Amino acid sequence: MNNKTEKKKRKFLSDEEKMEIIKLHHLEGVSQCELARRYDTRQPVVSRIISEFAAENDKSALLMKKHTTDSLSEEINALRNEVLELKKKLYDEPMRADFYDTMVDVAEEMFGIEIRKKAGTGQSKCEKSSGSRSE
Repeated sequence: MNNKTEKKKRKFLSDEEKMEIIKLHHLEGVSQCELARRYDTRQPVVSRIISEFAAENDKSALLMKKHTTDSLSEEINALRNEVLELKKKLYDEPMRADFYDTMVDVAEEMFGIEIRKKAGTGQSKCEKSSGSRSE
């Protein structure tokens, strides 16, 4: 037989592996396809393991699903709060930039020095060196 027609040897999963699959699926929301890849098995096998567990342990499966929903809800709320906080910071940013420009304008006028570099001006050779000036 060539490689395409060879059947893959069946991999039997231990009880520990089955419990890991159930936990990863229900608690962390890992997809059945991803679990099949991780445990080197087929997706229908993973689906059967999850279904059998749910049938035998109605309360545990329900609690696991509720936990997943609750943690997802908490994560969504945390992300919403972060978005609101970032929007506030973004709203304040133009005002901070205007304040900085005004402060520089006042300092230039008050002290009679240019703080902002003019566009297109480069550094002299002495300024480019690492601080040692030879005079």
